[in-house]
Amino acid sequence: MNETYRGIVPYLFYDDVETAMAWYTRVFGFEEIGRWNNDAGQVQNAEMRVGTTELWLDGSGRRQSDEKRPDWIGIWVEDVDAIYRQITGAGVICDAPMDREFGVRMLTVDDGMGHLWGFIKRLEQQQV
Repeated sequence: MNETYRGIVPYLFYDDVETAMAWYTRVFGFEEIGRWNNDAGQVQNAEMRVGTTELWLDGSGRRQSDEKRPDWIGIWVEDVDAIYRQITGAGVICDAPMDREFGVRMLTVDDGMGHLWGFIKRLEQQQV
């Protein structure tokens, strides 16, 4: 059976979901779909969307590990440079997008909460 994949939904863990939601709204343009609070009134789970991409957030805390490597979330976009202008316009400092040797133009943004976000577009000669 051949299935058509329509996207990926990252499910990420946070110490403070509300702070993450505010940052993703301000910087990346995500909108809230829904939120569910725990008994203490804190956001335990939330869903956000930008375009057709969804993000699910869990407030049970970042995983503890000896390995300090951040998670990486890749998002295919039409215009990496437009995303760069949006992000820097929101006051976030990051390196400019660059063409990578593996055939994509990429912008990497650190959200300061343990995740690296990669905004990517295939270079024309690498279309599949």
